[in-house]
Amino acid sequence: MSEKSQDREVQQLQVDARIRHARILKGMRMRDLAELIGCDESMISKIETGKVVPSLVMLTKIVKALDRDMASFFGLEIDEHKFVQRPSDRTMVPNDALRSGSGVVYERLVPPAAGNLLEGNIHHVEPGGGKTDSITHQGETVGYLLEGEIDLEIDGTVYRARAGDSFFFKAYLPSGYRNVGDTVARILWVNTPQVH
Repeated sequence: MSEKSQDREVQQLQVDARIRHARILKGMRMRDLAELIGCDESMISKIETGKVVPSLVMLTKIVKALDRDMASFFGLEIDEHKFVQRPSDRTMVPNDALRSGSGVVYERLVPPAAGNLLEGNIHHVEPGGGKTDSITHQGETVGYLLEGEIDLEIDGTVYRARAGDSFFFKAYLPSGYRNVGDTVARILWVNTPQVH
């Protein structure tokens, strides 16, 4: 098989989009991933934009750094016990590196896998904590406030939300929130993942 046809096959596997998606779900910046695998940030950027096809050795390092294995990374394996996740099975990501803010822990409800059509989390927000999401993209976001009280900002307008309130907006609108209560707020947050 020629090198060109190998590159074509790799591109058909959407390695670039899968790496970017897995990195974002892990709450990791390009710089963090580059440091973990021993390359520079521009190389990760070139890989994620499809300008460079990673070697098998580099791809293996990347997948391992993202706490994945090749089978799940390419969606080749369905792990039946993961259809139902216990609280101890779920990944907790403190302060997502891709969004500005503090005092937020993201509890991943959707196991990380490139190609998922949904991303779902429970956001645990400390009193006074919050986030600003400057990452806008096509898709939709729906949420439900399980506990607490927040100020939710969507496209420059602030809405006070209390436990039991829900919200929905298009993901191209900038958004953010802040816990204005005295206790931890918990938000069920589901959205279409960003892909390119």
